[in-house]
Amino acid sequence: MGWFSEAVFGKNDDASSDNDKADAQPAVANPYRQASGGKVIPEVIAENVNPHCSADMSHLELWVRLKNTSVFEVEVMEVRILGQSQGLNRFLKPGESHDCCVYKGSVPTNDAQHVAQVDYKIVGNGDYFESDHQIGYRLEDDNGVHHFIPEGLKLLRPIRDR
Repeated sequence: MGWFSEAVFGKNDDASSDNDKADAQPAVANPYRQASGGKVIPEVIAENVNPHCSADMSHLELWVRLKNTSVFEVEVMEVRILGQSQGLNRFLKPGESHDCCVYKGSVPTNDAQHVAQVDYKIVGNGDYFESDHQIGYRLEDDNGVHHFIPEGLKLLRPIRDR
C-alpha cells in the first residue's frame, strides 16, 4: 500500500512486525455484559407463597421462596409487600432458593395492593436491580367480612436496573 492508503485505511496487518503481534492481548470478556454490550440482568423470583392466618383471621404471616435463577451470586436486600418492607440481606448462590417471612400483620380486607417488589444486587459488581411481582389473592368470607389472602406472586418483566 502507498502512504495515502495507509493514512486512510491503516496499516496492513500483513505488513506488521512479529513484535506487534506478540504485544497484542486477547480481549477479556466481561461476564456482566452480553456479547452485544448490554447488561446481563439477573432474575430473583418470589414463588411458593405460603400464608399462615390466625384462627380468628386477624393476623397473617406470609412466607415466600426467593429463588436466584441467574448465573451470579446475588444479595436480596429487601422485599416490599402489602405496605411493609422487610430487610433481608440474604445471599443466594446461582440456582439457590430460600424461604423468607416477608409480611407480618393484619389480614388484608381488600385487594388494593397489586404489586410486590424485590430489591437485590449482584455480589460480584454491586449492580442493583428491582423485580416486580403481581400479587394474586384468594377471597375468603368470614361472616360477611371479606379477607383477601395472598396466594401467588407472578414475576412482571422487565426487571429494573437501579
